[in-house]
Amino acid sequence: MVLIDLSHPITAGMPVYPGDPQVTTATALNIDDDGAAVARLELGTHTGTHLDAPAHTIPGGRTVAQLALTMLDGDACILHAQTAQVESLKEQQLGASDLGALPEELPRIVCIATGWDQYFHAALREHHPYLGLELAQELWRRGARVLGVDTLSPDPTSVPSEFLVHEFWLGNDGVIVENLRQLTELPDRVHMTMLPLPLTGLDGSPVRAVARCD
Repeated sequence: MVLIDLSHPITAGMPVYPGDPQVTTATALNIDDDGAAVARLELGTHTGTHLDAPAHTIPGGRTVAQLALTMLDGDACILHAQTAQVESLKEQQLGASDLGALPEELPRIVCIATGWDQYFHAALREHHPYLGLELAQELWRRGARVLGVDTLSPDPTSVPSEFLVHEFWLGNDGVIVENLRQLTELPDRVHMTMLPLPLTGLDGSPVRAVARCD
């Protein structure tokens, strides 16, 4: 069995969604003076590879600590964008026909692999492809409840957006996981774990996402 890390490393000054808090670190205690090293970490709840709980956009929606861990661990289907050139997906709205033949029944966890994670540290990250609302609705109809993407968002970032996919998915009590990486290296079916910190009352959390493959 092989473990594949699907999370971007969290570092000071790393890219964040436009307007989100920047990531900073500082020394709080050090070994020479205090006998132990402790760092001070400041970051937003949607830093790096992270999940959106329903409370992110839905008033009264479930928060991170209210999510069942079983929802975030299990069989996953990886749907690969059908393109030879990743750059051709720039700001493209993806529909079902862009992902090949969709299985009639999907597992709880479904991830869309576009390869756009290669631009995470470049300005092009904000010009990512995104999901059409009809595609999100179709994935839900076929059984998906956790939607993972290797982009900043399943909705557009570089142009004004009504966040239609967020409103639909989180409004139905689903979970969205953003900024995954290395999805294009995965087979169509894997076992995936994407566990958040147990943050009480909050709307999102960084996750350590891991795929287990034979």
